[in-house]
Amino acid sequence: MKVDVRKLKNGIPVLMENIENINTVSLGIFVKTGAKDEKLIEDGVSHFLEHMMFKGTTNRSAKDISEEIDNEGGMINAYTSRETTVYYIQMLSERLTKGVDILADMFLNSTFTDENLEKERNVIIEEIRMYEDIPEEVIHEENIRFALGGPQGKNVLGTVESLKKIDRKILSEYFYERYCPENIVISVAGRIKEDELFNQLNETFGNLKGSEKTRDIDYKMSINNGEHLIKQETNQIHLCFNTKGVSLLDKYKYPVAIIINVLGGNMSARLFQKIREERGLAYSVYGYSSSFEEGGLFTIYAGTTKENYKEVLDLIKEEFEDIKENGITEYELQKSKNQFLSMFTFGLESSKGKMNRMANSYMLYGEVKDVEESIEKVESITLEDIKEAAKEIFNEKYYSQTILGDI
Repeated sequence: MKVDVRKLKNGIPVLMENIENINTVSLGIFVKTGAKDEKLIEDGVSHFLEHMMFKGTTNRSAKDISEEIDNEGGMINAYTSRETTVYYIQMLSERLTKGVDILADMFLNSTFTDENLEKERNVIIEEIRMYEDIPEEVIHEENIRFALGGPQGKNVLGTVESLKKIDRKILSEYFYERYCPENIVISVAGRIKEDELFNQLNETFGNLKGSEKTRDIDYKMSINNGEHLIKQETNQIHLCFNTKGVSLLDKYKYPVAIIINVLGGNMSARLFQKIREERGLAYSVYGYSSSFEEGGLFTIYAGTTKENYKEVLDLIKEEFEDIKENGITEYELQKSKNQFLSMFTFGLESSKGKMNRMANSYMLYGEVKDVEESIEKVESITLEDIKEAAKEIFNEKYYSQTILGDI
């Protein structure tokens, strides 16, 4: 379907895809700011601000915001990453006007009172402590912080110490600098009346001000090597083994995604079969990529034992070297392609998936790429492409490991 791209009077792009055969709509406000954009004194402010946006406006209390959305049968939520903060609603199409009104009120009229600031600070501190009690959460956060040099490795939640330093002035200044028209994309998918919706957005979000200021941040990213040990009493040994990944804009983006899938993307993946099924050395084994505009990290995670973790690390390295030297099989390549094409299709069958795809494409490329272009890129990957990508990322100078447990 054709995407309608327009700009509000303040320059905010609005991406709209009308889907006639459904009765729902997903609308997201994508703000291009996250943990990597925070100065030292602001650690955790992006996530803190996301919480505060729901705590009341000059027109609505926090309870009003949630009750009005619930009363319309809708859902409102938000999340913060290292690069983006997103606020979104999912509603019946005929109730969308109310949802936009609430979101606009949050963006234009949030009060950020000192009382709410203190309450929410305590809530987030408890959130941090909750994650600190979950070893598998700790290992991933500690791993990316250790393996990446640069602001991309920052913890999205911040720390208890950094949160205590964030006051209303820091929060408000960050909002004004980062929640500006230059950093915002609005994406909508579902059964909509484009002209009516655009006019409502123009009358509300079109009034959003703010001025993007140059951040005194060095965004350069590097890949560290070595070993990071975290001594902790646990029943398992949790480990992450890393190498260099690729950026969101890299020519090897799709070949590297195929390699991750072959190694640790599912239950038929090489490492799952060799480590868990054939040798019984671990319960959980999987791979994932952490990709940014500046670069990326390629990670294999395993939950194993004190007796077996060294063998698990050896098996991971062996598979890295095997793919570097020999590539993958035609069967593995086609199987991974089929899985990616299925994921594309599944994503396009929901209004939320379409909303996310449009926004992510626009923020990366300044336009909404046709989904067929992505499908063609995946389908055109060859075994030689895989070998070239493997030689790019599998190099011992990029290898690092984070190990958490009683060792």
